[in-house]
Amino acid sequence: MLHAAKRVLILDEQTLLTDLIRTSLSATGKYVVSCAASLSAATDLLNCPETPPFDIILLDTQFGKPLTVRDVAHIAELCAPVQVVLFAAQADKAFIDRCVAVGAFGFVPKTLSFQAFESVLDFILTGQMFIPADLGSTARGHGAPDPSLLNPCEIRVLEKISVGMSNKEITDSLSLPESTVKLRDRSICRKLGAANRTQALVNAQRHGLVN
Repeated sequence: MLHAAKRVLILDEQTLLTDLIRTSLSATGKYVVSCAASLSAATDLLNCPETPPFDIILLDTQFGKPLTVRDVAHIAELCAPVQVVLFAAQADKAFIDRCVAVGAFGFVPKTLSFQAFESVLDFILTGQMFIPADLGSTARGHGAPDPSLLNPCEIRVLEKISVGMSNKEITDSLSLPESTVKLRDRSICRKLGAANRTQALVNAQRHGLVN
């Protein structure tokens, strides 16, 4: 069964970056990507009656200038009911939390690998908010994730997750009961300080556990 491509709008003045993202996402066949390098261009695009509705909007927190919480609230209102997700190389957790309170739908770091970035987009498009579990952490300890605790069996499951396999597919691939795969899923998330397998994959890639 074929699924309609999801429409993504990137609001970012870094044209080289957005062109690369557009090319990479479009190549998957799962997304149709548009970009706007200014708020006026974004407004024109969103107000154009010939523009099909977007499924998600990625908003650079340096869009023309360092955005304030009030700016984010204004853009989220302008783009409603489309989910606006903050997009930046780094961000302050308190700022992200305040933006979420006024309508933003989470935060996606620009430092992700493309594979992790695509996984996060897919996760958000199911209606789930995404904020990296380690956002704002500055040091290990105090309950920080410890990837060194992953055992070889969990690493094998993590590798399957990294290529997009579902629990059922992992069950078949590793000849394990699905209940065992689910237990390892939960253990991986706990050890990587993640709330779900998408965040676990992002954290694993940051620690070099998977490509």
